[in-house]
Amino acid sequence: MSLDTEYIIAPWEAEAYVQSLEISDLQDVCTKKWFEFHKRLILLNQQSVLEISNFREESIKEWFVCLKKIPILIYEVIQIDIWKHKIFPLLIDINNEPENTFMLFSVFYHEDVAASLLENVLFHCESAITMDDSVLDLIDYAVKSVTVLLNKNNIEIYENLKDPSSCLEEILEKKKELEFDIGMRCISILRYLAEFLDSLPLCALSRMLSVHDIPYLLVQLIENHPWSKNDSEGNVMLYDGKWNKVKDNEEGKISKIEAQIWFGLRELLLNPKCGPYYEITEHRLSHLLKLQKYLHEIVLDQIAPLIDLKRWLSYLSMSATSSATSRPVYVEVIPQIKPMILEKYHKKWKKLAKHQAKFIFTKDTDYIKSSAQILSDAYDLDKLDCIDIKKCFLCQEQAKKRCSKCKEAWYCGRECQVKDWTNHKDICEKITNNRSDNQN
Repeated sequence: MSLDTEYIIAPWEAEAYVQSLEISDLQDVCTKKWFEFHKRLILLNQQSVLEISNFREESIKEWFVCLKKIPILIYEVIQIDIWKHKIFPLLIDINNEPENTFMLFSVFYHEDVAASLLENVLFHCESAITMDDSVLDLIDYAVKSVTVLLNKNNIEIYENLKDPSSCLEEILEKKKELEFDIGMRCISILRYLAEFLDSLPLCALSRMLSVHDIPYLLVQLIENHPWSKNDSEGNVMLYDGKWNKVKDNEEGKISKIEAQIWFGLRELLLNPKCGPYYEITEHRLSHLLKLQKYLHEIVLDQIAPLIDLKRWLSYLSMSATSSATSRPVYVEVIPQIKPMILEKYHKKWKKLAKHQAKFIFTKDTDYIKSSAQILSDAYDLDKLDCIDIKKCFLCQEQAKKRCSKCKEAWYCGRECQVKDWTNHKDICEKITNNRSDNQN
């Protein structure tokens, strides 16, 4: 089956999956019912990524919009975020040396999957209309997740952690990696919300500018650039779902994440609708003017619309701070999802942790296997190959075929495969032999 015709789930399955989505209950985490729900989110996300990467009609987005299911994704990311802070520490108190981390990882990964789906569907303006007041909850969640990126020491320390090489240490590291990925996704989400302000309620605009001061947050991101780092050899690495080494001919190229921040800043600062909600105080002025040194020719050549932002900042630097103006009168709406969950389980966290510990720390191999079996369809390697766009080992163009022997090397066609055989032959034999030894 070619890359152009493959799919993760059939169109009729996608509609049925989205239609069946309902708000999950926190007490069901890691039960078989929850794993079925988790599997469906994974498959929907994989199909969404496949459609986007192959420039197809985005059916997953259409179903989430038509069936008004986006608020469920918002509910899920917030619910798991609460689980991480309220229940996970209690679970570690119950068992600080878990024998396996499969169950815990599934919960952390659930949040990342829901955030990925949100990032994908919110790219389109019509998605903003179907969120209603849940957009306020999403704004709070996204700001919180992005703020984590600015805390370089964001490592939770558990006093009862005995072995730094234990399974617990492993899951804490995975948790940290997934939270980083979620933070990066939330940068895109905030940019999309800024772009679709005209489709959002006024209370969302006020929350973004008056409550959270998102422009201030985005300036901090430009200064700290958490999407960029140097590896042990001094090579520049950029994050785009995973860390990739910057090639020599790509130095100075703006990453996707940085571009999202610049577009978000431009929308929030230049949109006339935002002015009444964002008074340029002396403190804000000094902070915003820090952007000027980053708006050099290399950046402007790649993102031409930022010329308007540079001009606006130049004007701002020569003028006085804006005088206080009366803000528009509107009814303030308070986010509902997080307070509702916290109230529902108030003083029940320990009881809930004990209940979930039976599933998460179970030694029943049959239960673990049956739970893993539920997810087996979501981790079909043949299907996942069509999501992860491979590059030819020789010319770096998009690859469509792989070595039939080791199944690790990818090529754009037979010509490159033949040319690379002298280099690939030895490693191919080693991989194949190791695989045979492991099977025996």
